[in-house]
Amino acid sequence: AKSHTHGKNRTMKRTILLLCLATIAASYGPAALPRRAFVGRLATVGGGAALVGSRPEFATAMEEVDRTTTRMGGLLEKYQDSRGGWLINSPSGWNKFEGEPGAYDVKWQDLVSPAENIKVSSTPVNSEISSVGKLGPVADLGAKLASKRGATLVSSSERLTDGVEFYTFEFVVPDSNVHQLLQLSVSKGKIWSVDANAVGTRWEKRKDLYGNVLGSFMPKLS
Repeated sequence: AKSHTHGKNRTMKRTILLLCLATIAASYGPAALPRRAFVGRLATVGGGAALVGSRPEFATAMEEVDRTTTRMGGLLEKYQDSRGGWLINSPSGWNKFEGEPGAYDVKWQDLVSPAENIKVSSTPVNSEISSVGKLGPVADLGAKLASKRGATLVSSSERLTDGVEFYTFEFVVPDSNVHQLLQLSVSKGKIWSVDANAVGTRWEKRKDLYGNVLGSFMPKLS
């Protein structure tokens, strides 16, 4: 029994390490590291909204929270991916890009400032990873992700929405002055990530919009 427990612990550590590498790759785009090359290995190695800051919808301790549905006066619009089986409120008027292999499933990018973008990505995981909570406590996972990417973890939170567990992190990468919100969840045998990025000088302008986008994401349609 002890050997089985140690084996599961090693598997989880490898899973978290690969998740860290995959998240780093996603942050720097397809020219750096092929995201799915890392995340795809999770399938074999592992058996409304959490808004950051002072926003009142912020939730902790796996509190049940309704999916965010606000359109922010027209700044957001509903997007539903019937093939992938997920939905989100995406920024109105932003460029939309479909599935770049190894990078993302769908990306939205600001017309004027390409550094401001939101990406939805997914990849299969081993059946042992049935929820994001299986990856460990939210604060511990956030610290590991921050360490691997040379970033500062600003905040971490967890919530439960419609039966799906979500982890949400805010990072700052000092070298590039990039702020990022990263949300992770597991559903339908896949790990889903939604990340939203902006350079530091634009973060205050975008953080509420990004928080509502992430809070609207649901990796299922019913």
